[in-house]
Formats: sequence, structure tokens, C-alpha cells
Amino acid sequence: MIGRVVGKYKILDQIGEGGMGIVYRAEHVVLGSPAAVKVLLPQFTREPVVVDRFFTEAKAASSIKHVGITEVFDYGRLPNDQAFIAMELLRGEDLTGFLGRHGRLDPSAAVEIVRQLLAALNAAHVIGVVHRDLKPDNIFLTRDTGAPGGIRVKVLDFGIAKLIGDQIMPKAKTKGGAILGTPAYMAPEQCRGGVEIDARADLYAVGCILFELLAGRPPFVAEGGGETMAMHIYEVPPKLSDHVRSIPPELEALVAKMLTKAPDDRTPSAAWALAALERVPLPTLDGIELALATHGPAQPLVDPEAGADGESDEPADKWPLWIPVLVILVAIAIAGAAVYFIGLAGDDKLTP
Repeated sequence: MIGRVVGKYKILDQIGEGGMGIVYRAEHVVLGSPAAVKVLLPQFTREPVVVDRFFTEAKAASSIKHVGITEVFDYGRLPNDQAFIAMELLRGEDLTGFLGRHGRLDPSAAVEIVRQLLAALNAAHVIGVVHRDLKPDNIFLTRDTGAPGGIRVKVLDFGIAKLIGDQIMPKAKTKGGAILGTPAYMAPEQCRGGVEIDARADLYAVGCILFELLAGRPPFVAEGGGETMAMHIYEVPPKLSDHVRSIPPELEALVAKMLTKAPDDRTPSAAWALAALERVPLPTLDGIELALATHGPAQPLVDPEAGADGESDEPADKWPLWIPVLVILVAIAIAGAAVYFIGLAGDDKLTP
């Protein structure tokens, strides 16, 4: 593929590979503007359901005009019938990697990430697009100096999204009966299957993600996906305050509302959740920059009071960052003392 022209984009090099496709870095043949081109692997070209889901991503994402949704430039098929999507090229890291480096986040950082996520979802839900597979892997953080904390949240992978009323989009189940979604973040009604999934399932997933950002783990954790799904259906969600100390009650109440079992009792919309977040008494991130893996050393985002046992959960590998600072401070102190005593000695020599 390197050097080939796909649509209006020339393939430059490969930047990623998954079980179903390969992602390449490309540039527009006339404008030279960068793009990412995702190409479906040849063996899936003959699978109509897979191809439909692949093009669902392009159709759903291109229908939403929002800074938090990855822009799609083009999609179609190659001469050999392989499907492709040309989209915005992002630099940064997904939320899974970000959490892996930082651990649980300070509430202000967690709320800002979820605020941007909800704003993007609200734009999708307003035009009838339901994502149905929200998880940290599908949330990308890229550098944007104009955004709070210097990070822009992007929602990825609308491959199993549903356009309400559009018959070509996948149903809640595949032909083989496999339920679509990721167990750790699936709403109870999505776990049961056999029902229409609406925007409130996405909001349940956001509640799971917000819980994980604050507590360092999703609300329900089990060895198998089936057991996890059963917990979503039957078990009472854990209280956030049992895992995080000093959490604002307004924030805990919102997470509990988003994790309500019955859709009718759950957070009614992304706009409602955004308004609720605005009422949470937390300091803003103005003047604070959150660091991505591709942009230098990490800022101390871990909540120093996060440990349920009273001990800090801050990663041990962050301590070495402080060692050079301490050395410099000690050196400055010693140098200052030396200058002071030299001055005293000089004064003695001048004293009659």
C-alpha cells in the first residue's frame, strides 16, 4: 500500500494494525494535508455485515459536525474491492493509555475529560446517532492549547453506531445472536439484548467511564464478560465514595444517576448531564496543562488522597522526577550559605 493513492490520498507509511484493518498515514495528493486512511483487510471484504459496520463508522462520524468527533474526509472501495475510510489524523493517545500512566485522576481532570465527551455525544444524539460502544479505547486525547488542560477529547470508532430510523444500520444483535458492545461499559438493557438501544445506553457507559477515571477501575469487574454483564443487570453499583475520598456529593450523585439500571430513571440526556457537571464545585483547569505521552513528562494528575487505605495511590515511578528538583534546591541552599559566610569573613577583615 505504501506509495499507492487511495481516493485523493497518497499512502506514506503504516501507523497501526488491528484484527480487521490497517491504518496508514497519508496526505492529500494536491493539498498535501495529512490524513489517516483505514483499510479493511481483504478477508473481510466478502463479509457484508463487517463491511456494513465499517461504512457505518464513516457515515455516522461524517454526519456529526463537532470538534469532539473525528472528521471523515472520504470513504469507498479500492479497485480490489477493499473498503477504506480517510479521516482526520490524530496525534496523542487513547484514554486507556492515559489512565495506564496516571492512574486515577484528580476530579477536576476527570470532569473536564467527561465534559468534553458529553458535549461530543450531545451533538451525536441530537441528530439521532447512538455510539453503543463507548470505552476508554474509543476516546482519544490530542493536544489543543485552546482547550482546558491543553487536551481535546475525540470520540472514535462508530463502527457499531446506530442511526435511529436508518434501516441499514446494525440491529442490537448480530445474526448469530452476539450482543454488540464491551461488557465493562454496557448498559443493563444492552446486556440483555432484544431491545432498541437509545442514547441513554451511551450515558450509562459515560457513567462507567467517569467512575473509572475517579476510582481507577470500572464499577463492575469480573473474570468473564458474561459475569460482568450479569453484574450490570442485577447488582447495585458500588458507591463512588467507597473508593474515592473527598468526592463532591454532587459528582457522586451524578455518577449514581448515570448508572441507574432502568433507562427511564437514568440521566435523560447528555445535555442534562452537562448541566449537572456545571453545578459540581470543583476548581477549573485554567492554567493547568495535562500532559500526553507524546508530549513530554506527565503532570501529577493522581489524586494524592485517592487511596482507600489512607495511602497515596501515586505511581512509584513518579518519585524519581522529584529527585533532580531536590538536588537543585539543596545545591542552591548550600551555595547561598557559602556566599553568606564568605561575606561575613570579608567583613571581619575590614573591621578595625
